[in-house]
Amino acid sequence: MDFFGVDEDKLRNRRELMRILCSALRDAGFNILRKTGSHKFEGGGEGVTGFVLLSESHAAFHSYPECRYLALDIYSCGRHDPEPIAKAVRQYLCPKKVKTVYQKRG
Repeated sequence: MDFFGVDEDKLRNRRELMRILCSALRDAGFNILRKTGSHKFEGGGEGVTGFVLLSESHAAFHSYPECRYLALDIYSCGRHDPEPIAKAVRQYLCPKKVKTVYQKRG
């Protein structure tokens, strides 16, 4: 999922981004094995990268405040629906535009 036109401060808030993502994953029935963490890049746009290891695979995000953009990937080998996670992230970010691509693999 790609979120465009997002408030820059929200895209720099790694704790809140991780909290929203993990809460949405749990609520959607995903099993979090480990929050492997997040990293805030200093200088430039001060973007954030976060990664969550799931028993179903993983979820990751990368924010680019200078472009007002966040990319969110949810990779699942199970039958879980990623839409509730997208909805929760969308509600927090309040983007101007969202692009969603579903890719079946295997």
